[in-house]
Amino acid sequence: MGVLGTILRDRYEIMTELGRGGMSTVYLARDKTLGSYWAVKQVKNTSDVDMAAFKKEVELLSSLSHSDIPRIVDRIEIGDDYYVVMDFVDGTSLGKKVLTEGVIEESLVVEWAKMLCGVLDYLHHAKANPIIYRDMKPENVMLTQAGRIKLIDFGIAKECPRGAVQTGDSIGTRGYAAPEQYKGASNILDERSDIYSLGATLFFLVTGIVPGKPPKAMRPIRQINVQLSEGLEYIIMKCTQDDPTCRYQSAKELLADLNNISQLTSSYRNKMHRRLWSFVACVAVLLASLSLIYVGYRGMQAKLEDHFQRAFQSAMAYQRMGDYDQAADYYAEAVTYKPDDYDTYVLLFNSLLPKDQDDDYIQQTKAAIDEMSNRYLDNQNSGMYHNSKLMYLVVKKCIEVNDPAYADMAVLYIEQIKQDASYVDNTLAFSDLESYEIIASNCARDFSTQDFTSFNEALTELEEKTDTENLSADSKLENYYTLILMYSTYPTYLEDPYVRISEIGEKAKAIIDANMASEQMTFSNIIPLYEAVASNMYNSAFMTQESADKEAAFLTSLLWFGYLDDLNDDLDESLLLKKGNAYFGIFSLYNTIESQEEIDPATTAYLDDAISVYSEIIQKNDDSFLGYVYLTEATLEKVLLDDGEQDFSVVLAYYDRITEIKTENKNLSSVELVQFSSLKNIMANAGLEVDG
Repeated sequence: MGVLGTILRDRYEIMTELGRGGMSTVYLARDKTLGSYWAVKQVKNTSDVDMAAFKKEVELLSSLSHSDIPRIVDRIEIGDDYYVVMDFVDGTSLGKKVLTEGVIEESLVVEWAKMLCGVLDYLHHAKANPIIYRDMKPENVMLTQAGRIKLIDFGIAKECPRGAVQTGDSIGTRGYAAPEQYKGASNILDERSDIYSLGATLFFLVTGIVPGKPPKAMRPIRQINVQLSEGLEYIIMKCTQDDPTCRYQSAKELLADLNNISQLTSSYRNKMHRRLWSFVACVAVLLASLSLIYVGYRGMQAKLEDHFQRAFQSAMAYQRMGDYDQAADYYAEAVTYKPDDYDTYVLLFNSLLPKDQDDDYIQQTKAAIDEMSNRYLDNQNSGMYHNSKLMYLVVKKCIEVNDPAYADMAVLYIEQIKQDASYVDNTLAFSDLESYEIIASNCARDFSTQDFTSFNEALTELEEKTDTENLSADSKLENYYTLILMYSTYPTYLEDPYVRISEIGEKAKAIIDANMASEQMTFSNIIPLYEAVASNMYNSAFMTQESADKEAAFLTSLLWFGYLDDLNDDLDESLLLKKGNAYFGIFSLYNTIESQEEIDPATTAYLDDAISVYSEIIQKNDDSFLGYVYLTEATLEKVLLDDGEQDFSVVLAYYDRITEIKTENKNLSSVELVQFSSLKNIMANAGLEVDG
């Protein structure tokens, strides 16, 4: 039986094939619950497949949590078929990019190398024993549409004790694998083996030449292209030394040189050697200067407040201008002058959080959490070490990102907060820690095997207490937002999720309307809250089969998009697409109910609104592929409603622009291609012959 069109676990609809290898096939699947897209890897349990090894790979990958490593979100066994649902990486491999576009600009390669260092450092230190990836190569590194790097295919990755001896067959890809990964070498694999492969990958990206098979040394890159920098040449040559002791000893050490690549010249290194010989004299001068420290100490203390106020006021000014990156830098500087000032940490945390729920929202939020937890909450030298109030703010964001690792972090912080009786008893208006703990614990578990009664009860309890307790407007909105995120993230497991989202959204809207002008209201997630309700009611409309429920969901979605418009918010393209599709969806629903002869003008008005939104998208971005696809479909529908002579010239002009974009952009996503195929079928049914 064919896999295309299959719906796994009543949720994942297999849309199209993305690729296949020796033992697996990867498909694009649409999540009917969330409206998002996933990659689904299918492996058949045959005699040729080592299922034990494959499942071990899945278990390993499931235990990882890094922004540049695809997550595994579900596992399904049906007969002899094993399906793994993971993040869909919408992009192209670096290997394919070089083959289609030629060698990569050095500055880009350096930035990608820094990202890969971050991934390797995580793999090498996330667990007690390092995970050695063992197959770094351009084909296993994906470049997303947003310009991020993703490391894929952990088929031969292995967690092993430090200094472990590897035995058995040769592993890795010749040309990219380190010499020790092959028979005849020492076969001692460690972090430095991955360093070699990264260096070989960089060599290919800037030269277009597949590296020589080990142990053959690679040529210096400036012999191939004199325009490449001396620093990059030095880095690649050091990465790819046959002797592991001569390579970089860690990803952090490599990253340090990448961050200072402009200084890695022969003249600079000679200068550093000369400086070493003058170090003793410098020490003597330093000791003499120490006697002056006490004299200046009291004056320094007096200046700290001035430095703090300067940094703090600068941060506030940049935040008012919307430059949150600069604001965060100045808040971080202010913290150094007053390491015990809680309010400054809160402002720093809020400045680190993304302001828009775009495609990178979750990853940016995780980065902000990591910054606060690693640098301040878990750092004994920080003024906020184990601060309960700051932990409480971080807990809420840990729950929001829907990641087991961060859910576990939330649980740990909640336990720490519980130990601070003064904060729980005197600061919290009610003890909602138990509710958050249940939410976080459920996020961290395998949802396919548990009873969700307690989860539902916890959400209900949190909502009731938020309704009734004397909380600030900010506190109520934070709790309502958390509840909306929970119901939208886990609709399959919760009772009446979209009804709850709509009702909770109305409560939040009433609070916002009543407190918008209040200077005491600082809630920063008003727009994200509106976006969350609008997007989720839009998803609900496509999930439900009942016409009445579909109608209510579409109209509710459009109502909340209207709230966003009232705030004069400049919606990004993804939200505008949903808004336009909501108008088109309600038109299509009404149009199927009404006869063509008696169609209500109000129904046509929804179609006009959809066309208007799609037109806004292409006015902002003339290269918007989906914007043109949906605009073409809606315009065609408008022409077909015309009782007179039907003019398809505009429709065909739009279609021509689509084909131009398709020709110019070789990296269209699978989702875009599926929608394009659907449009061609619609046009063919209307009697229009088109190419492409």
